[in-house]
Amino acid sequence: MPTGEVHLSRGQYQLIRRLYEKLLEGEVSRSPLPGCVAVVIPGIDLEGPDFEHMRRLIGWSASVGLRCLLIHLTGEDLGPVQELSGRLVRELALVEADVEVVWIGGASSTGRGGPRVVVSLGCSGKREVTAAIQAVLRQVEAGGISPDQIDEAQIERHLRFSERPDLVIRAGGRQLSDFMIWQAAYSELYFTEINWPSVRKIDFLRAIRDYQKRERRFGR
Repeated sequence: MPTGEVHLSRGQYQLIRRLYEKLLEGEVSRSPLPGCVAVVIPGIDLEGPDFEHMRRLIGWSASVGLRCLLIHLTGEDLGPVQELSGRLVRELALVEADVEVVWIGGASSTGRGGPRVVVSLGCSGKREVTAAIQAVLRQVEAGGISPDQIDEAQIERHLRFSERPDLVIRAGGRQLSDFMIWQAAYSELYFTEINWPSVRKIDFLRAIRDYQKRERRFGR
């Protein structure tokens, strides 16, 4: 009797992967989707000038019906942010989505309908909260509000990002970033050891399915 390993051809492997992908899509479609998903990508994992994988991620989000996708690029390896932001705007201009690219001190938008996509280039959550508090204090100094009126709502009105991710996916490790530390306080976290260039639609769907199986407690 044969006892050797079963070796699949490339075509057989791709067929099995497509079937599994369809199975996952069916499972995901039967449960409520997260309203907003954030994906944290280490800057060092970006490969090539065309950002094709990022376009695929936006396509995956649209295909399952997500309304909002946040993409955060982290780290010192991003290079000149102004140059990268321009490349991103050009590369994502034809994506079927309303895309906004945000960096410290600037933002640029391009829209073609579809899901809302926000790409953050190294925007630190600590810096965002600090800037919001400074803006509120300037209001106090100008006499617009009193110190007793400073509350969470006042700070939130001055945050750069208004979105609140239901799910944060961290590619390529288990380290948290400080992206949207205020808005993501009660987000569900999903870590994958798979580096960003190797993330497949299957991995993205698994993260959403994992979220759908959780019981959210919102800090309780």
